[in-house]
Amino acid sequence: MEEAELLTQIYQFSLVLARIVGFFAVAPIFGSEVLPRRLRVGLAVLIVFVLFPTLSWEGIELPEQLLLVGYQLLIELFIGLLVGFLLQLTFITVQLAGIFIDRKMGFMMASVMDPLHGIQAPLIGQFKNVLATLLFLSINAHHYQLRLLADSFKVVQVTNFQSSPEFLRAVLRIIGDLFPLAFQIALPIMAIVFIVDLAFGLVARTVPQMNVFMLGLPTKVFVGLVVLGFILPNYLSFMQNLFMERFEELYQILNLMIERG
Repeated sequence: MEEAELLTQIYQFSLVLARIVGFFAVAPIFGSEVLPRRLRVGLAVLIVFVLFPTLSWEGIELPEQLLLVGYQLLIELFIGLLVGFLLQLTFITVQLAGIFIDRKMGFMMASVMDPLHGIQAPLIGQFKNVLATLLFLSINAHHYQLRLLADSFKVVQVTNFQSSPEFLRAVLRIIGDLFPLAFQIALPIMAIVFIVDLAFGLVARTVPQMNVFMLGLPTKVFVGLVVLGFILPNYLSFMQNLFMERFEELYQILNLMIERG
């Protein structure tokens, strides 16, 4: 094998690896801090060896300018990071909903360690996040992630990325849905706890001798947990639909990345 051909293949291999490494850095499950970095890097290299022979490399040659090589690698890394981050936004939405709920129930001072990200997380938010993770695995969404990653090379071939106003609007729309979706998840419990707060406020006005604070906090916790138990089936159904919709949206975004003649 000639030296020029070898360098070209190394360049092509690096392009694929950059996108996969970017995806694995932030994607749900695969980007978890629980998985050792060596395992994630090894899995990324293994996937490159699997995908590399199936990709079309027609017209993709090693650029003469080193700066252009670095630019192409950054673009591929950006694509992987973007797709992984938009998937991760679903779990960030759950965590944000948990913050809303904890604030209303009085759990803001209580937090637990999130093993997936290695950070402190709100109590109810972590509970919902664990349920969402188990649901994600139970519906084989981690397999859909790998399929999405493989299909991304067919839809957006390496060195063929092109931004557009439609692409930017689609990405910003998904990011902008973060707060509305989190509020939608937290709304049932927040509404019930608000009614409890309102009831205790009326009691405090009519019976000033009653220690409303000592009674209100445990009551809000109890009512919130009861409502949480009742709405769990609806929550799981909502999250499953949200996962599937997110994958469909990501395929649409990939189609907006391709170069148009």
